[in-house]
Amino acid sequence: MIVSITGKIAKKNPKQIIIDLNGLGYLCHISTNTFDNLPLEGEVVSLLTYYSVSEHNQELYAFFEELERNLFIMLIGVSGIGPKTAIGLLAAVTPEEFKRRLIAGEVGMLTALPGIGPKTARRIIVELKDKFVKLGSEELPVEDNGETSSVKTEVFQALETLGYKTIHINKILREITKENSNLNTQEIIKIALTKL
Repeated sequence: MIVSITGKIAKKNPKQIIIDLNGLGYLCHISTNTFDNLPLEGEVVSLLTYYSVSEHNQELYAFFEELERNLFIMLIGVSGIGPKTAIGLLAAVTPEEFKRRLIAGEVGMLTALPGIGPKTARRIIVELKDKFVKLGSEELPVEDNGETSSVKTEVFQALETLGYKTIHINKILREITKENSNLNTQEIIKIALTKL
């Protein structure tokens, strides 16, 4: 089992990274969250991995954080969710946002993610909600307070209605709320529209 990889970044994009390890190039599928944390090409990186083997395929998935890898493993344990769908889900939202949607049972918000229909969203919620409750609090991502979470949801829905992609909305939301967590819905939307 390959559990981690350390080497130079030969090439990277938001979906894949090629890591040069002693002259061998390892192609790893990644999420946007991992991509955002990568150093420049040519620099050394150390990532956690999951080695997926199926009847017709062998693929390596890489993660910057343990939490993201754990979520990935949980997701592929859900019936009907394969590794490509799981990495797509993790690319669309942060682990913290995914956990929040899951615990809140937000079927509508989960179906906004790529490759997820209402039945699959319900299955994910039913199968994974209890696992989150059973995890120790130190293993769970930090939960936003209710007010912040509600504002983010309103902003997300407004920008989605305007036709912006989930992945771009979440990236901008992370940037804006990191800089200032006290903004109201209108202020965040105004800033987001200048950045999108």
